[in-house]
Amino acid sequence: MNASWIVLLALVLIGIFLASRAWPARGARGSALDANGDTDEFQGPTLSIATYNIHRARGTDGRKNLDRIADVLRACDVVALQEVEGTSPLRRHDQAYRLGRLLDRATHFSPTRRLLFFAQRGNGLVSRFQATGWQTTPLSPSTGRAHRNLTVYRFELGGLPLVVINTHLSKPAEGEVPLEAVMHTFAGYPRAVLVGDFNAGKEDPAMRRWIPADAKDALAGLDDKGRVDMIFVRGLKIEDAWSQPAGPSDHPFFAARIRVVE
Repeated sequence: MNASWIVLLALVLIGIFLASRAWPARGARGSALDANGDTDEFQGPTLSIATYNIHRARGTDGRKNLDRIADVLRACDVVALQEVEGTSPLRRHDQAYRLGRLLDRATHFSPTRRLLFFAQRGNGLVSRFQATGWQTTPLSPSTGRAHRNLTVYRFELGGLPLVVINTHLSKPAEGEVPLEAVMHTFAGYPRAVLVGDFNAGKEDPAMRRWIPADAKDALAGLDDKGRVDMIFVRGLKIEDAWSQPAGPSDHPFFAARIRVVE
């Protein structure tokens, strides 16, 4: 094998390595969500907040259909999303943005990892209300392709500040440091909602170890057996909670109505 073939083979191997490698996304911040239409003014005093791992819009029937996901989200004011498919060389818009277009709502996509030639992955938000700011923080340590982050969204509802924190974590058995960081952030806000896929139930020893003592499970009593999707609140009143079974995604949809109180 001559030198030119060796160089060509080396370049091919490097290309394959780079194409398959998942790079962690950097932290970012912004002052507003992407506006796909007119955002509503908060009429108060209650609003609905949901969490939904959309599994890249692939349902239990194996078909990808973003319209089915949009139909589930339609009734809620603020929906935090996990396992959102991002942009790629062949796809201009991420799934959160496309959902916002379908629902005429503000959106945000928070990538957790970047790949050179394939669609990005991450979390997202679809909101009837405009945020006053957001900040994404990578979580470490992370290994392989399982990069994680948390995003803090700030809202002002009726003159009162409200924070919504969205995350998707690996199992605590793989390391508790990211879980600890998320709960520490949650505990730092007097009026906050923490939502996401924790890959662990609330009775998991690690979850019990790090959940703030004054946090309330807004979904208590809803399919608690094996549930890993959570809505925790602090400084807010829980009025109601409901769910929809898996189908459009491999995860159920969970939502709660909360009251913003002074």
